[in-house]
Amino acid sequence: MGGAVVRNRVKRRLREIVRRCQHHIRPGYDVVLIARRPIVTSTHEELVHAVETLLRRSHLWQDAAD
Repeated sequence: MGGAVVRNRVKRRLREIVRRCQHHIRPGYDVVLIARRPIVTSTHEELVHAVETLLRRSHLWQDAAD
């Protein structure tokens, strides 16, 4: 993926995205995200969409009405 600086930047970006959508994640589950190389050039909006999509596909996303 890159050097330590790049890896740490990716970790910070993913942590922030998960932190902001944490209230939507169904309680009682641990989520593990494995980053692949294209994440380095992805925009913030693309990452938010990808994380939300993955959580929805795994049935861990709950809307405010749930």
